[in-house]
Amino acid sequence: MRLVFIGFGEAAYNIASGLKAEGLTAMGAYDRNAADPQLGGLIQQRAAEVGVKLFESLESACQAGEFIACLTSANTALALAKSVIPRLRAEQVYVDMNSAAPTIKADIARIPHNEGVLFCDAAVMGTVPGNKHKVPMFLAGDGAAKFAAAFSRYGMKLTVLDAKAGGASAIKMFKSVIMKGLPQLMFESFEAAVKYGVLNILVASLASSLNGKTVEQLADTFTARTMIHAARRSEEMQDVVATLESLGVDAAMSKAAVAKLDRLAEHNWLEILGAGGDKLNYQEAIKSLLENKERGAFHE
Repeated sequence: MRLVFIGFGEAAYNIASGLKAEGLTAMGAYDRNAADPQLGGLIQQRAAEVGVKLFESLESACQAGEFIACLTSANTALALAKSVIPRLRAEQVYVDMNSAAPTIKADIARIPHNEGVLFCDAAVMGTVPGNKHKVPMFLAGDGAAKFAAAFSRYGMKLTVLDAKAGGASAIKMFKSVIMKGLPQLMFESFEAAVKYGVLNILVASLASSLNGKTVEQLADTFTARTMIHAARRSEEMQDVVATLESLGVDAAMSKAAVAKLDRLAEHNWLEILGAGGDKLNYQEAIKSLLENKERGAFHE
């Protein structure tokens, strides 16, 4: 059997549905809830709909599949992998698609296994419903290339990274720093703006600063200049904190910005980065930041 899912919830069902439409029929699944009186009906209905064979035991499922794709949850990923991977034989590939931390994926890669067993760290970079099997995925680990070669032909959007296991999930996690942090900044800013009656004007002002710029351009604009002007920006943000708190707005994000800026301001980045340092691209600026940390010149 080409592909066996561990866990046949919404994500696995949608991926299987898309793959079936592309002509893949040799699919199976094991879900511990398949026989549950309340949850089992939907699992069995979906499996029948997309032609996925439901196995009665985890062991039988693992024996049947060439690729074992785990789609359960982040908090069970490592424990489940420990119970499955030692059972696998040469040429089988264990693919973890859970939204687990990169450290968890690295731990999975280190689980003792039989020679020839491969592991693929798969980071799902979008919503599965709607995209189905075509949801973009980053792949890392020694099984990444084999998984991509087998399933790209079915329309899966798979990008193999030159990275060890954990690298794919690291991208997903660190993207979340921005994508989940930015809305919190908006809440903090917008709540205060409403109290002054200037929300729409604030958004329009942000648009004039940000619209039309690529992420790379914004990163180049923000990184080195923030390092160089950290002290002044910290003072400005201290005023922001005071104003937010006077309005009864939770200033947690702004307080964190002050703390980070204060640590940056402990160093003379204008001198460290040299003439024209404010024009450095984000790669060069971050490289300099990391080099100073590694030398022990920068303390968190």
